Amino acid sequence: MNNKILIKNILLFVFPLFIPVFILGSFAIFITDKYMRESIQSNHTNVLQQIEQQTNTILNEMYLLNLDYNWNPEIILSLQNIFDADSFTYDQVKNANYQEGTIRRKEIATPYIQSIYIYYQNQNNRVLTSRYGITEVEEMPDAFWLQEFDETATTEDIWIKSREIPDYSFTKQEPVISVFRNVFKSNSQTSEGLIVLNIYQRYFSNLIKELNNYHHQSIFVLDENNHKLFGNSMSNSIDPEHFLLPSNRSTYEVTIDGTPYIVNQLASDNYGLRYFSLVEKAEIYMIPNQLRFLTLIFVLLSLMLGTTTIYYLTRKNARHVSDIISMLHTSNHDEEELIKNISFKDNEYQLIVRKLLKNFIAKKNLEMELHEKKYQFQEAELSALQNQINPHFLSNTLAIIYWRAMALTGKPNKVTQMLETLTDILDFSLRIKHHTVTLAEEIHHTKNYLTIIHIRSDHAFTIDWDYDERILHEQVLKFILQPIVENSVTHGCDDDKNIRIKIKIRKRADKIRFTIIDNGTGLSKERLKELLEEHDKDEYITNHIGLANIKKRISLLFNNQYQFIIRSKKGWGTVVVIEHPIP
Repeated sequence: MNNKILIKNILLFVFPLFIPVFILGSFAIFITDKYMRESIQSNHTNVLQQIEQQTNTILNEMYLLNLDYNWNPEIILSLQNIFDADSFTYDQVKNANYQEGTIRRKEIATPYIQSIYIYYQNQNNRVLTSRYGITEVEEMPDAFWLQEFDETATTEDIWIKSREIPDYSFTKQEPVISVFRNVFKSNSQTSEGLIVLNIYQRYFSNLIKELNNYHHQSIFVLDENNHKLFGNSMSNSIDPEHFLLPSNRSTYEVTIDGTPYIVNQLASDNYGLRYFSLVEKAEIYMIPNQLRFLTLIFVLLSLMLGTTTIYYLTRKNARHVSDIISMLHTSNHDEEELIKNISFKDNEYQLIVRKLLKNFIAKKNLEMELHEKKYQFQEAELSALQNQINPHFLSNTLAIIYWRAMALTGKPNKVTQMLETLTDILDFSLRIKHHTVTLAEEIHHTKNYLTIIHIRSDHAFTIDWDYDERILHEQVLKFILQPIVENSVTHGCDDDKNIRIKIKIRKRADKIRFTIIDNGTGLSKERLKELLEEHDKDEYITNHIGLANIKKRISLLFNNQYQFIIRSKKGWGTVVVIEHPIP
């Protein structure tokens, strides 16, 4: 017995401990992994965005050159005359020196610019350069740039290429990024020249090196034709064809030579460039994997320590519980005899045993009370069943009176008409157990009630119905119209006035709106205020019970999602507006 209690209590304690530890551990692993992945993704995106911003800033130098040499008429005309002249005048030499100095200063002041070429189509094949001033293309160490000039081009597109050119004729080739732009200096339909901006590739490489986060991270930039423009040293071993995907996803995974890589891509709107970062998956997730492993170890240690503690406490408690059960089995002893030999070291168990014994002694008294309550409940249930007989008995009695009245006169009369209508109303109350009915049933019930009122009332009144037959199938609150019409007839009648009541029913969106208007005696402002305050109270109301009943039923059924408005003026009449959702 003791061993069963021990095992049972260990299981009862271990599982509640295991569940939160497992959930919290899993949650911690999930959150850590999610946070690290988002952090890595954000970090890579920020690196690529910074490279993009720096690249755009550098390439924007072309826009400044375009303003001077494609839009400034004075500079364009001066250079064109110099390019076309067979021999230079003093003013042309002066202008040539000025233009050479301007473009040379721009190269010197900007460390990433290798050289600048300004070319207008001319018969002497002359070009303005930042390195050699005004010279002929054939005399330049770099003459291949002119192959990019297309005199049939019709757009001012900017295009970029990676090339190698020497700084001077006696130096080795230098990798550069060349930015080209067509010139339309005289609003011609085709290109009339070319602006070339050469930028050191090493400037971009140094920029990437400063932003590099991982030891084996490859960062590079591709043009719109997927040609590599520049990148860091690690990117030289990566072929773009191995990782380019048809889609433009910002992050995806590829496998190159059996090694999985995480690829981050940033597509720039400017110049059609795409920025890439490739890092080995194992290197990226090294820290998250370590955190996941440490979290798992922590969860296991917590579970082991918790289980050990629970075992110790449960073993101790199991002995006490076993002793308590043994004492409870000696039910023939009285309380004093049972607690006489209690010698638990823990005082709380003495209190538990005393309480258990007192409850045990009072058990029979409780059983007697339960039997008595059960008997009273059966009596109440029987009484409720008997009370259900009365309305059915009344309905059957009305039917007998109807046929007796018919037998006395031999034909229908006002009495039989009232009995028939009253029976229909009573049947409506008994047959429909729901809180809502169709609009057609509610209108039919109200018309039955008005038939009785017409027969028994001494006051003349007229009812105008205004409703859309297409909404007769909608569900509305049961007995919503009859109490209002009754109030209009009972409280609004005047001996000298024909009461006219208009009932307007409309569907608005997902709600049914009832508007009941009468031209009765109406209410004063003071009485209307008192009436509205009475309806907001919870206690029983002796006057206008029907209105208060409707309001409370709507409030309970539709959780206060309704409108209940009363407008009245003494001598003019009353308007009641009720709107509730369609169930």
